[in-house]
Amino acid sequence: MKKVTSFLLVALCQSNLVTAQMTTITDSSFIVSLNQQIDNLVIEQNTAALDSMYASDFVFSHGSGKIEGKQGWFISVAKGNFLTRQHDSVTVELHEGIAIVRGKLSVRKKNSTLISNYHLKYVRVYANRQKRWQLISHITTAEFHAPSESL
Repeated sequence: MKKVTSFLLVALCQSNLVTAQMTTITDSSFIVSLNQQIDNLVIEQNTAALDSMYASDFVFSHGSGKIEGKQGWFISVAKGNFLTRQHDSVTVELHEGIAIVRGKLSVRKKNSTLISNYHLKYVRVYANRQKRWQLISHITTAEFHAPSESL
């Protein structure tokens, strides 16, 4: 009887470990996808869809040193100057209710006469609030500018 009980206990623990690992992988994959989806919506200027994806207390720390909240960032989004915002080398560190995301972002942005190309490294923090992941912070840790293109 002890052998059967021990076997069942080990099997149950392994099953819980596999479930926990699969949940972590699923959550990580979801966060990576959400991270890119947010920037796709930035390109589309879809602030209505973005509103629920950004927390009301969102803080954006730009590479220039400028710090702004959700409303200030949404004003930039609404201008529609972004042509591309593509993520690369994204990693997710999961904690209970928090996801820390590190990655690289390549951006093409237009103004009246030029297209700017720049790349940045970042840390983003997502919080799971009321069973929904929301972006609460973006911190640019390094920024690199490529030559601009004339329109």
